Amino acid sequence: MLYYIVLVLGAVFSMAFCILRMHGCSIRNLILKIVSSLCFLLTGVFALINNPDASIYGSLLIMGGALGLVGDTLLDLKGIYRKDANTYLKGGFLFFLVGHVFYSVAIIYTVRLKWWVILICAVVSVVVSGISVASANIMKVHYGKYRRVVFEYVSLLALTTTLSLAAAVTLKTKAMIVLSIGAVLFLLSDAVLSGIYFGKNQDTKARRLINHILYYAGQYLIMSSILFI
Repeated sequence: MLYYIVLVLGAVFSMAFCILRMHGCSIRNLILKIVSSLCFLLTGVFALINNPDASIYGSLLIMGGALGLVGDTLLDLKGIYRKDANTYLKGGFLFFLVGHVFYSVAIIYTVRLKWWVILICAVVSVVVSGISVASANIMKVHYGKYRRVVFEYVSLLALTTTLSLAAAVTLKTKAMIVLSIGAVLFLLSDAVLSGIYFGKNQDTKARRLINHILYYAGQYLIMSSILFI
């Protein structure tokens, strides 16, 4: 019961944040963002309480989500305290990057994918990241000094996505299907965010709204997969 209560409350808080965030960064919006992120973490916690057999998988996902919460906070501080924007942006990248390591380990540990499947996923992820960085001019984005960290982050983000898709195709279980949909939405969210941060004239209200809706939908689905594992 608590899982569904938190899920509904989280959806309300997250939607309120998504709408308000369209108009820019503020301390009020940051607080609402933290509450929204706490709600998707609590969704994972109560899903794990309802399904204690998923202890390792659930704990790893919740840890990844907690790192995402810190990353969320740092990225909004970037917009509030512009003098230290570079530091907050790099910190946000770092926390999300490590969070995806936890997500990937959760999938590998739980699904027991064959080593060659993991290797293919890793290679595909690096290739996708390389193409993303190399095609920056075509996509009208300029990574500048963030090129390396973008490459590293996208590699880990893509790894979470490819592993989850491989797991969904291999097992065809509800947990992995829900997880893979969440991971794809997370990837799409960051694709939009890339344009907002590094593109010219792409930081629009519509893009901010789409970015945050995709992000929170992705995180809630990732955490909800704990219930079905």
